[in-house]
Amino acid sequence: MMSKDYSVWSIDELAAAYASVPELAETVKTAMEELFRFLEAEGLLTCRVTDEQGHVIKRKIMASEITSEGDRLSSGPKNPVHRWLGSKGAQRKPPDLKMLEKALAEIRAGK
Repeated sequence: MMSKDYSVWSIDELAAAYASVPELAETVKTAMEELFRFLEAEGLLTCRVTDEQGHVIKRKIMASEITSEGDRLSSGPKNPVHRWLGSKGAQRKPPDLKMLEKALAEIRAGK
């Protein structure tokens, strides 16, 4: 029987896809680390991804590690996380999380 658990995001695998463009790989790595911190800080994960200093030490998130609220933010067509990753906000230094914060507030408000 196949497990239903799977890798949703892997920072290192995503960055490796852009290895031929180092500055883009760095932007992807930064955006993904910021996403992981956001998910952890907002209680959308069932695991820790950062150490005491706030450094991302867990580089891969499995489907089973995302809460139901986190799942609402990150799955389905046109989900907020996917839209954010493609946005200019995700490419900023540091990444701008306003789009994710707004989407999460709407989910928590029952919209």
